[in-house]
Amino acid sequence: MFRSAWTGTEIVKAILKTKRCRHLRCYSISSGPASSPTLLVRPFGNPDPDILQSDFTLLPHFYTAAETRQLLAAALWKLDRGDSTRRRRSGPSHPQAQLPHTSSANSPPLADLFHGQYGFEPGHYDAVIHQYRESLMSTLPTPSSSSYPDLITLLHKAYALLLPDSTSIANGTPPSNVITHLLHLSPEGQIKGHVDNLEASGGVISGICLGADRILRLSKGEAGSSEKGWDVLLQNGTVYLQRGRLRYEYEHSILPYDSTDSNWDGRPLVPGHRVSVMIRDAPKA
Repeated sequence: MFRSAWTGTEIVKAILKTKRCRHLRCYSISSGPASSPTLLVRPFGNPDPDILQSDFTLLPHFYTAAETRQLLAAALWKLDRGDSTRRRRSGPSHPQAQLPHTSSANSPPLADLFHGQYGFEPGHYDAVIHQYRESLMSTLPTPSSSSYPDLITLLHKAYALLLPDSTSIANGTPPSNVITHLLHLSPEGQIKGHVDNLEASGGVISGICLGADRILRLSKGEAGSSEKGWDVLLQNGTVYLQRGRLRYEYEHSILPYDSTDSNWDGRPLVPGHRVSVMIRDAPKA
């Protein structure tokens, strides 16, 4: 059963529990009391489970629905400040930019917070990321009593998870030994398979998932023949950590919605916007 909130002690216990779970079976989802549990991780190609156990931590529902609204509101505010399309259309001459998307029972989580037009980049310089916006978060937005009053506390939970011994947030600035990066993927966006550059970041990366469900693929080998790895269902409020061999020997990607594998339990994922807050430990000088 998922908890609606995580304390510091529960975070540590959850990580240890994840390490002991052979296929992350301790973390499952259920659409109702009578339904069967659904695993959040599905292997393909007979991968080595020891690598997943040692190098991957999955914490579903780490943040409550209310907490994810605060985090997403702050992230979108920061992203919009660097988006020329949003700046041009935020004035009174473009009132349509303030209209929310139509929400329904089938809408992705937090769909009502995404509205108007965004200045998505068609492709990253290395051709890995497509249809996206991004921003470094070197300073934190000023907490707002109405939109994100608990922002510092919520981010502190994530920083403590990555680096328990160095988590201070002073004067609205993230800890000096981490890099915080915001990435907004459009419903048409994707991240192609890649491994991280060891010289550009440290040994651990964590991701806070906000918005629509997406599938993270961790793979090694040639596609269609010797490929092996895992697909991970990333839901709103989930936090994951990736380290070691799984980060630098396995490619990681976010599947596009039109992929035949963008489904879970035979049901296609509902397309929607997704923002991830990526936190890396800074590389050593």
